Amino acid sequence: MAGRDAGAVEIKSKTLKKDINGQVEFGIMSSAFQIGRIAGIPIRLHVTFLVIIPIVAYIFSTFTATTSLEIFGQVYDLSYGFESVEPPAARWAYSLAFAVLLFLCVALHELGHSFVAMRYGITIRSITLYIFGGVASMEDIPRESGMEARMAVAGPAVSGIIGVGCTLFSFQSALLLGGSHPLTTLLWTLGVINIVLMIFNLLPAFPMDGGRILRAWFATRMPYVDATRRAAGIGKLFAILMGVLGIMGSPFLILIAFFVYIAANEEEKATSIVVPLEGVKVKDIMSRDLKTVTPETTLPDIINLMFREKHRGYPVMVDGRLGGIVTISNVQKVPEERRGATTVGDIMVKEIYVIGPEDEAAGAMRKMMERQIRRLPVMEDGRLVGIVSRSDLIRAIEICSGR
Repeated sequence: MAGRDAGAVEIKSKTLKKDINGQVEFGIMSSAFQIGRIAGIPIRLHVTFLVIIPIVAYIFSTFTATTSLEIFGQVYDLSYGFESVEPPAARWAYSLAFAVLLFLCVALHELGHSFVAMRYGITIRSITLYIFGGVASMEDIPRESGMEARMAVAGPAVSGIIGVGCTLFSFQSALLLGGSHPLTTLLWTLGVINIVLMIFNLLPAFPMDGGRILRAWFATRMPYVDATRRAAGIGKLFAILMGVLGIMGSPFLILIAFFVYIAANEEEKATSIVVPLEGVKVKDIMSRDLKTVTPETTLPDIINLMFREKHRGYPVMVDGRLGGIVTISNVQKVPEERRGATTVGDIMVKEIYVIGPEDEAAGAMRKMMERQIRRLPVMEDGRLVGIVSRSDLIRAIEICSGR
């Protein structure tokens, strides 16, 4: 029973999931599905994306605004929005096409970030589209200010190029098909929105792209943590201003303000945690004097061991190999009256995330934050050589911050 499949353990490799701005993604991928690849980068849709597409299509099907432009003596009467498109079936078709194309432009915006990152040798794991836009996951954080600035500006540059291109094509379409033709309206609306997205993303509201550029500029004049704090403070101020404007008439702006404020606050805290650990190896802080248990260990025995050794989790060894890990939370899920007849093999976690002794301690912290776990077995050449806990990392942060 306990030992029958105790060796069926899945050990996860040391991978990190961070967006193109260095933020850790929390569970976003579990609710996303892949729809294809561009330049080898998986493109995923979050379930919220399926909600926002019809909402955007509906919004742009309910209004039309006409603009007259005179360029080099030529007057263009251009429509923004699809309310005037007839029949209704065509109106909805163009509105839906616009919504899909808009989020394709968001994907291209993220690809702009990604291609610049790839030029610097950073691996891009995926791009995910969700309700607030796009997230590109990468395996490293750009710390050199010039690199971060170039990566940050690449996305808005792509949006600007698309915006200008669609606008120029709308002029040609207006000459050939007329300013009120649905195709002209589609091109003009898509162009205007992309230019607006470029300008909005360049606002110095960290962690948006403009805030990234601002942080990169600060980082040339002060330590990276201080630069992040200053940029995050400005980002929070912008979030508050957007929230006030949202209260005056734009609920969606309130959501964006909330997102910006939380993201700025979280990255500020994450940077304060991770940066002091840079240069520290897992082997420098891990516990080498390991206490291990077997699948046959009973729950009363493991509880006594936890009381005696003051540790909340232990590796489970099966025939000399790491077979799983058992923690106090696993024990607490078992009703007290059943603990006497329950063994570690019945409750241990077999899907284990591990790290190597030569890996960065900062990477261990990110992995724990990402996976919401408190300890990582340390493996070398297939052998368990130690364990690093969140307590070990916090202690190291306290020591390194005082250096």
